Amino acid sequence: MSHAICVQMFEEASLENAQMVIEQAVEKAGLRRHSDYIARVVLLCTPHFAPFLQDVAQCCISKTNCMNVWGGCASGLLGEGQVFSNEATILVAVFGKEFEVRQDETFDKNAALTLLIVEHEQTLTDHWKLADREPESSRVDADAMGLLSYGANYAKMPRVENGRLCDESISSTKLLVENPLVLNSEGLAFLSPARTVSESNGLFLIRVADEKAAVALKCPSEQPRPVGLRLQVIHEQGESWIPVMEIHADGTLGLAAPVMKGQQVRLAQRTPRAIDVEIKTWMPAVNTHFNNKAPEIGILFAGFERSQMCHADDNDIDSVISHFPDTEWIGVFGQAAWLNNADTVVTPPRNNRLSLCLFNSPQI
Repeated sequence: MSHAICVQMFEEASLENAQMVIEQAVEKAGLRRHSDYIARVVLLCTPHFAPFLQDVAQCCISKTNCMNVWGGCASGLLGEGQVFSNEATILVAVFGKEFEVRQDETFDKNAALTLLIVEHEQTLTDHWKLADREPESSRVDADAMGLLSYGANYAKMPRVENGRLCDESISSTKLLVENPLVLNSEGLAFLSPARTVSESNGLFLIRVADEKAAVALKCPSEQPRPVGLRLQVIHEQGESWIPVMEIHADGTLGLAAPVMKGQQVRLAQRTPRAIDVEIKTWMPAVNTHFNNKAPEIGILFAGFERSQMCHADDNDIDSVISHFPDTEWIGVFGQAAWLNNADTVVTPPRNNRLSLCLFNSPQI
């Protein structure tokens, strides 16, 4: 066997419905030889399944004979070319022994891809250091994909690792994959270069580079509730992103968190057209990487803001999967996504980030 991915939506969440999807995944995997076995199980659910996620995870163990069950609840899922969020949905992916990461293994074309979910950002910063600067490139040298599961509906988002519910720690699993390529979409257009804050007052940014903040940062016109505007703040610990809550007529900006005099800032605006530009830069590298063949599997982590859950008219996810029609997808949406490289958080969590890893089944 290699792998199998099954996703199904239900009118109501129940253990019986979850069990049915698990059985479908096992049957689809086709354990034909005596030596075949399931080495990894990915279990992803909408919050409808949260009250009995532990029972669903235990059902995965009993049906697959695999203790390595990983996943949890998130704001939305992507499977079989469709985004699921408001309806009770469960996605189960089973991976054969080819995907098992062994401690003594040396890699050639294969690499260990780590998948991470955590509920609180503080837990994340307790474990790793932040990169000094976020990489400019859409292609990122990362070996881990991460998601903050605490979602838009503020529901409890339990997570499972090795078939058991997690506490505040980060839940993780590893897949052995062939020829992985990690791509990163910000969905943002920078409106100005980085400039120095001259004057601020708590949550109000008053002057930047000795000009009115709105003028210096090339802000749109006065808006009581601007949509998709983010202020990138560059500081000693790396960088952070602050939503712009209001653009005032006097040129000051109301922010969701304070900035300090002397910090470097620049303004970015979310735009649905950005993904089309980014994909154009991706495709030559993708075609070269996979010898003009379609990658077999794609795993996508994204903040819910990049999906139809948040912007009904945006087609970011459609744009991605339409460029990879022959690729099987596992997608999960949460509060924010990030990328890791070893002990460093390469990109800080942000709800407009979309990151994906394309790869093939390892050959053994």
